[in-house]
Amino acid sequence: MDGRGLMASICLGAEGVQMGTAFLTCIESGASEIHKEEVLHTPENQTIMTRSFSGKWARGIKNEFIFEMQKSEELLPNFPVQNTLTKGIRKAATLQKNREFMSLWSGQSPRLAKKQTVKSLIESIVEEATLILSNK
Repeated sequence: MDGRGLMASICLGAEGVQMGTAFLTCIESGASEIHKEEVLHTPENQTIMTRSFSGKWARGIKNEFIFEMQKSEELLPNFPVQNTLTKGIRKAATLQKNREFMSLWSGQSPRLAKKQTVKSLIESIVEEATLILSNK
């Protein structure tokens, strides 16, 4: 989510990082505004690993759909079947701005996300990582 996290990952042996949630909340992102706002205002203890929406394991923000589906998650069909089965629910929920039935994907540190441009995000990551490297 930031230069500090990038450098921590590299120091632990990573050759790269995935920063999807950092980009999800950017101004240029195609994510719905309700999705962006949910990520920006969700604490870490409100995300969970789920197969409920797509049939693949992914981290999302807890909501009623995930809670209800969690009871029989091991019985859900794999991707792409589950993804196809929930498509109508997800689409209707998005149109109705009903967060309880939307797939609100989020990484494990949503509070680090910011509403900013992609340019600002990249520049701040590079600046923070460079500062950390120069202090070694």
